[in-house]
Amino acid sequence: MNDILSVSKALSNPTRVRILEYLLVKRVANKGDVMEELGLERAALEHHLKPLLDAELVSILDVVIDKVKNSLLFPMATVSLDRQLEVSADAMKDVIGTEIDSDVNHDEIQEKAQAEVKAGRLDQEDAVAIVRTLFEHRGRGTKNMCSVCGRIRKMADLTLCERCFRPACTNCNQTIQREDGGSELLCDRCVNQLFS
Repeated sequence: MNDILSVSKALSNPTRVRILEYLLVKRVANKGDVMEELGLERAALEHHLKPLLDAELVSILDVVIDKVKNSLLFPMATVSLDRQLEVSADAMKDVIGTEIDSDVNHDEIQEKAQAEVKAGRLDQEDAVAIVRTLFEHRGRGTKNMCSVCGRIRKMADLTLCERCFRPACTNCNQTIQREDGGSELLCDRCVNQLFS
């Protein structure tokens, strides 16, 4: 992290604080999502991002999705003290690469995300956020299918299973309680594997 002055400058503006808060919740977000969520024009977003990037509170990865350049933003771990791992550009590249075509095998991305989690190089919550960001971005304006029941759903009705990262509709996922007191959103398929 840079010096206190650069961090103070970055957080001295309420819009920049809102950007950082949004990223802490989403973990990974497209620039367009941030602009839409906060009602910012592109120039205003770029203006506010520079101090956040300079202070190393936020990082960025440029990814080509269906031949269109996209900038994925994510917060650095230093601003979230309860995390042991950070979402690094290298970890994201290991999962999604830098170029994604429309015929990309979504299962392959899910498997890579699972492998990074199992190897301890990526936090599970962040892996879900990476896959969800790509899934939501590529799903806009298209039909979307639940991978469990096979029915077409609206994007708003689909979530990602936190164990296998497959898209599942509200009918095909369940929230289960973990032993540590937290909860986990799993698709029917994973629930059956766990409790069969």
